Amino acid sequence: MRRSSGVPTIAQFALDLVYGAAIGAALGLTGTGGSILAVPTLVYLVGQDVHTAIGTSLAVVGGIAAEGAVEQRHSVQWKAGLLLGACGILGSIPGSLLSPYVSGSILLLLFSALTLAASVSMLLSQRGNSASNKPAPPWMAFPTGAAIGFLTGFLGVGVGFLIVPTMVFAFACTMQAAIATSLLVIALNSSVGLVTRFAAASIDWGVVAAFLAGGVAGNVAAGALVPRLDQQRLKRIFAVFILLVGVFTALSATGVIPIRFK
Repeated sequence: MRRSSGVPTIAQFALDLVYGAAIGAALGLTGTGGSILAVPTLVYLVGQDVHTAIGTSLAVVGGIAAEGAVEQRHSVQWKAGLLLGACGILGSIPGSLLSPYVSGSILLLLFSALTLAASVSMLLSQRGNSASNKPAPPWMAFPTGAAIGFLTGFLGVGVGFLIVPTMVFAFACTMQAAIATSLLVIALNSSVGLVTRFAAASIDWGVVAAFLAGGVAGNVAAGALVPRLDQQRLKRIFAVFILLVGVFTALSATGVIPIRFK
């Protein structure tokens, strides 16, 4: 396994560029789900321990989301995004402080549950479930925002699959505006989580640089392809893929697949 810090070799850096591009492309193609791949990629492919992967993921996810928010700035609902982000900060700080004290296997088990929830959410959204069309009261943005921030700080994920419906049903945003605004919220929550755990976390900045460079390139390239692709089919395929990732993560975290975690 690769050491958790230090300067990567050229081959490692090239692989990290590819991994980052894949995550950025997934984010650009699906709008909300790509960032959830960062932690398992860092753990299983890069070889980081779980806690380092979460800290590194916060930097990667936050950076890619910030670039996406700037690129889609004309669609961002700034007041709603800043409000939800402010609520998220209340959860991101304790989540980031608590995460280092939880074992890697437990964190991965919780992450797998979140991944499965994201997959189910994406699959149900394809069916146009009528129950999901009921508007939520605006005050729900406060506890939801705090919960989103906690999950971001605790597990190093963007949780866009929760942010987008919150923007649509609590703030009456269009889907395009909700996706753009979710990137702002993810960037804010990830940045606060990263700063909070900066002193305690071992973050591999060489990996961060490669993932960010690849992620931004992948995100931009995917954005250019979106108008030519069947979005509904693409999201169904991606939902099934992250479902498999969640199952694999759960099996490894429970020891069914023998992988040792720190």
